[in-house]
Order: sequence, then C-alpha cells, then structure tokens
Amino acid sequence: MMQFFHISSIIESNHLPDSQLILKAMKTKKRNFTRISSLITLSSLILSTLSCSTDVNSNVSASQHYAYITNQGANTVSVINTRSNQVTDTIHVGKAPVGVAVASQLKRAYISNVESQDISVINTRNNSVIDTIKVNGAPVGLAISPNEKTLYAADWFNNRVLAISTDATKTVRELSIGEAPAGLAISPDNQTLYITNRDSNDVAVIDTETLRVKHRIQVGKHPFGITLSTSGKLLASVNVQDDTVSIINTETNNIESMKVGYHPYCAAFSADEKTLYVTNTQDDSVTVLDIASKKTITTINVGSTPEGISIDHTNHRTYVANWGSNNVSVIDTNTNQLLTTINTGEKSRAFGQFILKQ
Repeated sequence: MMQFFHISSIIESNHLPDSQLILKAMKTKKRNFTRISSLITLSSLILSTLSCSTDVNSNVSASQHYAYITNQGANTVSVINTRSNQVTDTIHVGKAPVGVAVASQLKRAYISNVESQDISVINTRNNSVIDTIKVNGAPVGLAISPNEKTLYAADWFNNRVLAISTDATKTVRELSIGEAPAGLAISPDNQTLYITNRDSNDVAVIDTETLRVKHRIQVGKHPFGITLSTSGKLLASVNVQDDTVSIINTETNNIESMKVGYHPYCAAFSADEKTLYVTNTQDDSVTVLDIASKKTITTINVGSTPEGISIDHTNHRTYVANWGSNNVSVIDTNTNQLLTTINTGEKSRAFGQFILKQ
C-alpha cells in the first residue's frame, strides 16, 4: 500500500517524521514527494501533498455553518460548529484523509483518502459516511461544481483529473493533466476548472463542458493550493518552493506575484476580494495580503505547520488547520487577531474549501 504524506517541494533538512513509511513509499513510486512540515537529510528526495477523541452524534442545523477538518493521521474528520467553535462530531473515513469539498444543497461532504485510494461521501445531516467512491489512484484536491452535480478530484499519482457524478457517485469522465495535480477551483459560472500542477509549475485552465485544457498559466515554483475570489475574477496560486502567491486576473490573465512566508500552502480570499489569507507551513503563520497595494497587512502566528484555510464570511472568522499541532486556529477577520484554538485530530489538514454553508 502506498504511503502518502505531503505534496510540497524538495527541501533541505535533517529529519522527517514517519521516515520509514516514506522510504517504503519511495520504493513503490518513482515520483517521491516530501511533506512541507518534514525535516529530511540533504540527500533525501521526498515529495509531499497537501485540515476528537469522542464521537458525538449531532444533526446539522440549517441555520449553522460547520467546518469539516480532515485528520490525516487519525483517519477521521472533525466537525466544528463555527458559531460555538466546538467540535460536535468525529467521523471515521478512509486511510489518510486529505482533501475536502462540501455541497450545501446536497448536504454532503466529500473527503479524499490517499492511502485507501478512495473518496468518502458524508451525509452532513447526521454526519455518517453513506458511500465510498473508488479512485484507484491518489486523490488529493477536491472541488464541487456550483450546481453540485459534479465532483472533481485531482489524482496525484496518475496525473489526471476525474469528473464524478454526485448523483451516481462514480467517475463519468477523466482527463490526463499536468504533472502532480493538486489543488482545484471552479468558476462561479461552472464553465472553467482550474488545477495546480506542482511538478510542471503551471495552472491548467479547463473547459468543464468538454473537459479539455483551454490553456496553461505559468506560475511560481511548485504550485499547490489554489483559490478563487467570490466573483471568480481573481485566482490565487500558492507556490510552495519560491514562497510566493501568484494572483491571476481571470479576465485578462494578468499575473502579479507576491512574497509571503516560508513554504506557503493554501489561501483564501476575503468576501470583498481585497484581502488574501495565506498559510505558511514552515514559519507557523498566516500572511494577510492587501491585493491592491501588493503589501503584507500583518502576519498572524498560528499553530504548528498550518495548511488548509477557509473563511466563514457570515461569522467573520478564518479557520486554519494545523498539521503539526493537531488543532485549528480561529482568526477574527475584522481585527486579524487570533481568537481561539480548537483541538481536532492527529495531523489536521483540510485541503480545500471546508466550510459548509447552510
């Protein structure tokens, strides 16, 4: 069985947690990848990928929002009520859960499980796993179409993107894409899918009707996380290896590059599209960028190895999954101050848009 850790970059370091498992994975796959949070010897070449202890049965209220946080080391998903900032449920899923996509109308959460090579389908009304979609690859990033009819999954090992019917819960189309596809984002009009390809340093722009590549946008080195603004006019590619974020105007394809912290991972736009929040895995912080001035507003210290990030615009809170400290940091978006920290599960990751809006 393959072992899957972090999609990131080749880094210089001295030690890596779970090194024996990673070395086993290196023997079974030519492409070796490292975990951003890991420390490895200079001679090692490891690639990596990409959000409690008790089970509480809690029905999801239509008046509340919930964060679905993948815990890669525990094979679980922690469900957080974003009003109370309490974990209300813990759901057991497949092996090494990484990516998340939520569908508010369908009342579903989709979880990519890298080691079991499948996707868990969660009914968010009662937080139970109701189906499992086999992928036969390494599903990482997930994204749901605006009409919630199609789930897209990036298969890291097989360099492809899958289009999965949410009704039939099976793959209906697939497309060979760039090298090591990771993050996904879909335009609000449902016409365009964007995919970061880590090893080819580009973003593939795909026509969702034909599932064909329209063009590619060269970005920084080793792009991983990707996010669209609410209007779909701004696209942010988070480039792990060169510590930058590429801000792309989707109407003109104009690109602006902004420096952030050390080994950035994921990002999220504010509702007014003026601010971008970026997780920096190797300095345990979130960079808050002003889009217009291209300057850093502030840097917020969070937990260890922050990765996934999503914003609850209704409650004005940003949620950051911390892989290294097994918790979630909550930031007040009005003040950019850390509000609280929520204990979740081992190796919290939450790669993707994980706030269920109801």
